[in-house]
Amino acid sequence: MAMASPDPLQSRVTEHRVADDLLTAGLGIAGLRSPVPPAFDDPARPTADEARRRAIWSNWRGIADLSPGGGFGSVDPEPQPVPGREFSALLRLPDARQPFRALVQLPDAFDPARPCLVVSAASGSRGIYGAIALAGAWGLPRGCAVVHTDKGAGSGWFDHAGGIGFALDGTPAGRDQTLEYAPEPGHDGRPLVAIKHLHSGDNPEADWGRHVEAAARFGLAMLSEAFPGRAPFTPEHTRIIAVGLSNGGGAVLRAAEIGAGWLDGVVAVAANVHVAERGRPLFDYASEAAVL
Repeated sequence: MAMASPDPLQSRVTEHRVADDLLTAGLGIAGLRSPVPPAFDDPARPTADEARRRAIWSNWRGIADLSPGGGFGSVDPEPQPVPGREFSALLRLPDARQPFRALVQLPDAFDPARPCLVVSAASGSRGIYGAIALAGAWGLPRGCAVVHTDKGAGSGWFDHAGGIGFALDGTPAGRDQTLEYAPEPGHDGRPLVAIKHLHSGDNPEADWGRHVEAAARFGLAMLSEAFPGRAPFTPEHTRIIAVGLSNGGGAVLRAAEIGAGWLDGVVAVAANVHVAERGRPLFDYASEAAVL
């Protein structure tokens, strides 16, 4: 079954080896366990590498129990450096106002003769590395490519006072560049901050499955780009496993409802789902909790 790749609004390819790997950004278990976040040389203008390292540190600590008694190093092996490349992009669904992020992590140990692709969605409002401690920690050491998506939510924000948002590489940028989230300029100059998940004008929850499916298509396209001699990579000869936790778990289940034959398995952990006749939208639950 052919899966045409969505056209990126913007894309970039970066190499991550030696002291800046795919899984830990060079921090290793000691750096991930440290309560002190990786520093920025200039806090007002972090570099792309600094922003990436901070994001990976934050998302590991937000999901995984890295304490000595939490299992890493005893029950589970400690995360080891995984060298490779990253293919990142801003994609947009045909009827959406704002883009969403997709990121393919391709380890050097990937075997194009036995291709494996893990596709995952971040939980909650986490950014593009939101599932790295789940999907990345399992897939990358096993030589699988891992494609992440923020499912149209993410941590993108826009400072109207300065007219500053964030570029694809995670650095601050103005409206003259392609931004992760660029709201209408009517409020520019005022002391307001807009957040993509809240103010995008889209309804990302309704499209979580489509975000995951589009990310998988982008992942297959990047495998074809990386290994043209083996292209095209398709679901027929690529093992594709969807993995998600919480809202991410709900997203991969929604993706499994799209068509048939493109997924070999789904792992949904504590998935947020709406049971027929009993389930209610997240907005209803949040509103009720706010008044209790």
